[in-house]
Amino acid sequence: MDHEWCGIVLSNHGGFYEVLLNNGSSQTCHLRGKLRLNDYEGVWAGDRVWISIADDGSAMIEGIFPRHNFLLRPRIANVDQVLAVIAINNPPPDLLMIDKLLISAEYQGISPLICINKCDLDRKHLAETIKETYQSAGYPICVVSAIGGENVDDLLSLLRGKISLLAGCSGVGKSSLINVLLPDADLETGGVSHRLQRGRHTTRYVSILQLASGGLIADTPGFSLLDLPTDLQPEQLPQLYPEFQLRDSCRFDGCLHDKEPDCAVKQAVADNEIDSERYRRYIKILTELRSREVRY
Repeated sequence: MDHEWCGIVLSNHGGFYEVLLNNGSSQTCHLRGKLRLNDYEGVWAGDRVWISIADDGSAMIEGIFPRHNFLLRPRIANVDQVLAVIAINNPPPDLLMIDKLLISAEYQGISPLICINKCDLDRKHLAETIKETYQSAGYPICVVSAIGGENVDDLLSLLRGKISLLAGCSGVGKSSLINVLLPDADLETGGVSHRLQRGRHTTRYVSILQLASGGLIADTPGFSLLDLPTDLQPEQLPQLYPEFQLRDSCRFDGCLHDKEPDCAVKQAVADNEIDSERYRRYIKILTELRSREVRY
């Protein structure tokens, strides 16, 4: 006799699916053949599923509950928030990458937050400046050291009760962060190429891990570049910057905050109410979207 359970897929690797059941235990499952042909195009980490467990202990995924969201890069479902991770040094902070990550999360309707790692290497005292920039823009942000364990409790409080996706370039310390959040995880960590100042990939597929605080955290393969959503249009970009929404109305509806006169955002930049460097990166991303329009 089969027994049915519900749960969340923690990993999908080599045809085996690890599912966290609603009673707190986990079960290794195979996928029912009919699900390979449905509209979901497979079962992925984060999917909420129901499974059957036979008397001999074998288990099959029988179906998938509707998804709240689904990301293609990396493939993961039902994410509550994206934790964008940067290092303060080794490799140096890539704020353009962080801005693109925040844009992608906002565009998908997923709450973004930021973690600055390796604060023990902050010899130029950059962390507080970066923190102030993004806090004033409206993003939750914490500064930690995975090696020294500094401010890890602050990070745990941001992750509690959520399914959080870690994202960032290789070498910023995502696996090290997970190891300090979950000492039993023992994930492989990698160094940073001194020649390229770029991390070596250590995570090879998406896996979701349980936090003692009650949340779930997804480790993902690192990347050096992040593509903007393929269907993102230039006129949509201003809506993905929270600090722009707090300004008085611009003179023109649909203002892109670039060359238009009487722009409230440009005035806020001039008045030091919006960080000028973040605004310059906004113009760079806007230019990238415009050139993509011309190219295609």
